[in-house]
Amino acid sequence: MVRKLFGILLAMIVVLIVIGFMLPTTLVVERSRVIDRSPEVLFEVLSDLHHFTQWAPWLVRNPDMDWRLEGPDSGVGATLVWRETPESGESRLRIVGTTPPERVELILEMADTEFDNWFHVTPDEGGQRVSWGMRAQFGALDLVGRYVGLILPGLIGKDYREGLERLEDYLEQSPGGAPQLPASRD
Repeated sequence: MVRKLFGILLAMIVVLIVIGFMLPTTLVVERSRVIDRSPEVLFEVLSDLHHFTQWAPWLVRNPDMDWRLEGPDSGVGATLVWRETPESGESRLRIVGTTPPERVELILEMADTEFDNWFHVTPDEGGQRVSWGMRAQFGALDLVGRYVGLILPGLIGKDYREGLERLEDYLEQSPGGAPQLPASRD
């Protein structure tokens, strides 16, 4: 009886490993929304992480989260650093490339893992289509990452959709231009 249970358990583990190796090693999550603003205004807001702190879903959801900005005010090198709880490690979102007025490339660092992120602005009927995306690469032997990759699109996609809705609401505070930033937290 014990041998039979052990055999079933071993077979299940082998099946999970085989399935894990068949799962994709790359995950891409992207959500978009058409926003009635010029590409220049959108680029100004998306390439300045001071603005990001006003509409990012995680910071709005948790206003007591410890965060700070490092580096230049905007563009390449601008970095948002946060800690979700006093016990957690720091996470970073850093701008690593820009193509005005259409693209902002970022790196998200969380728990010793890096994810490529981007904002992409393209013309669309009714305004500009703003896309917010993320790409994750899982190593050849990272079976846990591949399984986690199955649930990430639902979790991250929901947050990106909410963030783009918040971005549109944020931009409505200042018709025609970028909203004025609040006084510094320093």
